[in-house]
Amino acid sequence: MSPKSEIEIVIIGGGPAGSTAATILAQAGRRVLVLEKEKFPRFHVGESLLPYNRRIFDGIGVWPKLEAAGFMKKRGAQFLMGNGSVALRLNFSKGSFNKYHEAIQVERSKFDEILLNHAREAGAEVREEALVLGCQVHAEDVTVRYREAGGGEREVRSKFLVDASGLANFTANRKALREDYPGHRKIAIFGHFAQVDMPQGDEKGDILVVRRENSWFWLIPLEDNKTSVGLVMDCAEFQKSGRDISATFHEAVRDTPAVRDRFAHAKALDVLHVARDFSYRNRSFVEPRLVRVGDASGFIDPVFSSGVMLAMAGACQGALAVDEALSQGKGMSDGMRAYEKTNRKSLDLYWEFIESFYTRSFTQLFFQPTHRLRLVCAISSVLVGSTELSFAIRWRLRVFFLLARLNRWVPIAQRIPVG
Repeated sequence: MSPKSEIEIVIIGGGPAGSTAATILAQAGRRVLVLEKEKFPRFHVGESLLPYNRRIFDGIGVWPKLEAAGFMKKRGAQFLMGNGSVALRLNFSKGSFNKYHEAIQVERSKFDEILLNHAREAGAEVREEALVLGCQVHAEDVTVRYREAGGGEREVRSKFLVDASGLANFTANRKALREDYPGHRKIAIFGHFAQVDMPQGDEKGDILVVRRENSWFWLIPLEDNKTSVGLVMDCAEFQKSGRDISATFHEAVRDTPAVRDRFAHAKALDVLHVARDFSYRNRSFVEPRLVRVGDASGFIDPVFSSGVMLAMAGACQGALAVDEALSQGKGMSDGMRAYEKTNRKSLDLYWEFIESFYTRSFTQLFFQPTHRLRLVCAISSVLVGSTELSFAIRWRLRVFFLLARLNRWVPIAQRIPVG
């Protein structure tokens, strides 16, 4: 292999984070190899995106392809109490701090394939059905061993490794770097359904998040007659029930008026899927010649649909840090350290909302927002995907979380039943 054809960066995983990193590095003139264990298109959960994803789509030049694909527009998010007593709609166009007012709902099999093919067109080499078996990071390069679709094993050397392996968390799990969020072991049961009664008119395309006592549902419209529905609950509660996943899911539907009423004529389009114990962070996002991006750096509860946006935003910064390190001839750079610092802050920002969402005091305030001091606008700015927060937003968020904590003891918000 001649020097001009040598691989500079190997990327493990061709999901949104891996494809984004590959596109940016290929567009920068880098020689990139993506190793993806599956054959696309393939099923994947995480279909609801945030408005600030648009900034990334424009940045890597993929938006025209996504627009042509005809994905459903998402202009708001609705939060409902399971008993149907209270509902809140966040209209993305109403937040005074929001720069992007619209997102898309995507079927991930189609969306992910568009991103991966876009990376190919940018110049990245992509090998599907390539299962990474191991890797070794040396002082001057990286060695990656993988199995091809036909069963043969190959080895490739590069200057850098980008781990975008998703929930497989390839390099971090092998070094025992994963740290689960305390008290947040969850199970998600989900599938696609037809004939679910979803909002129409100006609210068509809205995601519905239905809050139960100790769990929640998502309902995401993918097409006019196709809806992704998922139940997220504590693993301990699921195990204690002794029921299988189908019985657990359908019993929760029957016990939740806000969902049951929409399921009167619903029909399953496929089998139910399961994801377990999915909220974690890694102790390290970067090491010499290695950058972890997307879910391979950390993953949090999907209640606010932040997963794809955080994964792609992190992949953008991670890829630029790798490009900078290669230009400087370094295995570790200031840009890589800055990437880790920035992305930890982004995860922490959403985690504060997620952890609070499961508390009664926060929920009662969240479902009865006050427009005083533009607190709702500050909340909306985060929930549409903005992570670069101005001081005007940050102090309002601090006030909101202070009020939520005080609400435990002082009835700042009206006491409403949660569930």
